[in-house]
Amino acid sequence: MSLIEAAFRRANQICNRQLTKLEENDLSISILYWGFMPEHFDNTLHRHSFFEACYVIDGSGFYIEHGVEYPLGKGTSFLSLPGIWHQIRSATGLTLVYVAFEIDEERTSSLFIEAYRQLLEQAHPVIHSADALPAGRFWEAFLSIFQSPEPAMPALLKCSSTSLLLSILALHGPHPAFAFQPPADAAHDENILFRQAKLFIGDNLSNELTLMNVANHLHISSRHLTRLFQKHTSQTFVHYVQERRVQFASQLLLEGEQSIKDIASLCGFQSVHYFTRIFTQKLGVSPAKFRRSQFSEGRSGKNHMPE
Repeated sequence: MSLIEAAFRRANQICNRQLTKLEENDLSISILYWGFMPEHFDNTLHRHSFFEACYVIDGSGFYIEHGVEYPLGKGTSFLSLPGIWHQIRSATGLTLVYVAFEIDEERTSSLFIEAYRQLLEQAHPVIHSADALPAGRFWEAFLSIFQSPEPAMPALLKCSSTSLLLSILALHGPHPAFAFQPPADAAHDENILFRQAKLFIGDNLSNELTLMNVANHLHISSRHLTRLFQKHTSQTFVHYVQERRVQFASQLLLEGEQSIKDIASLCGFQSVHYFTRIFTQKLGVSPAKFRRSQFSEGRSGKNHMPE
């Protein structure tokens, strides 16, 4: 058995047993069958009551629909619509993969229902050189899962098959059914940068965190970073970092038996003296007294600092 035959056999077994229903928040697709054929020759003129999407891995032939012969070759994607008479012919054999599916309209949003309605009315039946298009590469990626005899993660199978089915809509539809609309201004990008800055600071509290090195990490200017913190926190970068370090220190004081000196180092303070001074400024009590008072009163200390 060749490698492709072994992969196709695994794909047939797994997909037809495990991937029979694909459901997202606003889309529900019933998979009627999957097909993975190392050699597909002629079939009879026929029609379906569902969608059938096919992709040519290798070989040559023809797809016939409405009396029109479309040549098939490696990387060609073709889609048979419900109710349409069609036929595949190949004298030399096609290495072919396909999936038959229908939409569960009761569990699908009106946006997707409209997209599939447009697909019914205006679909491009054959896409040549689909493997050169982003939406056309999903079959190849999906098949790669079955090239290894190792079991595939169920979540990977689900996500990959859902992406594959959506790529068929994008590839054969009259136009992109769903287009991402970028924000009208730069506010969205600024929010992302600020979130990245907070994550970087939180993950590197034990290291030196200067305005310049955080700005360099984000590939922005120090001035830009300063404005971000003023806008989103109404405080300076330095004060924000100090608060995060004190917050981390207060957790360590309660959760373990590490010395105050070790905690100061773990939280990025250069000395115990500096740590004690900043901690006392922020919480009104020294680290040692904070630890004693919190244990004696049985409080968690988690609400002493803002998130």
